[in-house]
Amino acid sequence: MVELETSQDLREITPTTRVEQVRRAVLQGILTGAIRPGVRLVEAVLAKQLGVSQATVNQALQDLHAQGIVNKSTNRGTTVVRFGVVELEALFAVRAALECIAAEAASRHVTTAAVENLRRWVDQMRTASKTRHLANFYLADYEFHQELYKLSQNRFLVQACQAIASAPFAYILCDRPKHLPTDYSKIAQDHEEIIQAVLEGPEQAFRITQTKLTKWLKWQREFLRKQP
Repeated sequence: MVELETSQDLREITPTTRVEQVRRAVLQGILTGAIRPGVRLVEAVLAKQLGVSQATVNQALQDLHAQGIVNKSTNRGTTVVRFGVVELEALFAVRAALECIAAEAASRHVTTAAVENLRRWVDQMRTASKTRHLANFYLADYEFHQELYKLSQNRFLVQACQAIASAPFAYILCDRPKHLPTDYSKIAQDHEEIIQAVLEGPEQAFRITQTKLTKWLKWQREFLRKQP
C-alpha cells in the first residue's frame, strides 16, 4: 500500500477543491518516488488514505489521465505512466511547439494578477531549490505551466497543453534516477525570464520560451541517454 503525503511547503497556494487536493497528493507521491512508474493505483485504497470519497479520487485520476500522467482504463484500472525513449521524444517534440504558442497567446491577455500568480510559483520553485525539496520544485513548475496555459484564453490550446502536463518531470516517469544533476535555482530564474518576456509582447514571449525549451529539452535528452 502506498502512503501519500500532502506537501507542507506549498501551503501559501492551496488547492480549492477536494479533487485538486487528491490530484496534488498523487503528484506528490510520484515526484517523491513513493509511487513508481507502472504502479497500479487503487481508488478505494486512495480514498481511505486521503479521507475522501471514491468518486473524488476517480475524478482526480481522470484529470491526471487527461494530462498524460496516469493511464485510466475501464478494464485495467489506473496505472502511473511509464515512458520509453520513443514516448519521451514525441512528448518533447509536442512541448517544443505548444508551449511557445501558449506563451505567445498568454502575452496578449496578461494582467497584473496573472503575473503575480506566475511569480508566486517561481518563488515556490526558488524556496524548494534552496531546501532541495525537489518534489515541491516540480509541483511548482507544473502549476506555473498550468497558469500559463490558462492565460492563453484559448480553450483548444489549453486542452492540447494539458496532454503534455507531465513534460517538466517526464524523466521521472521513465523509471530513471529520481533527480537530474542540475542548478534548480537557475531553472527558476529561467521561468522568471519567461514571465518578463510575456510582459514584453507576443514575439518576445515566443522567442524566449523557445530558447528556454530548447535548452531544457537538450539537457534532459543528454541526461537520459547516459542512463543505463
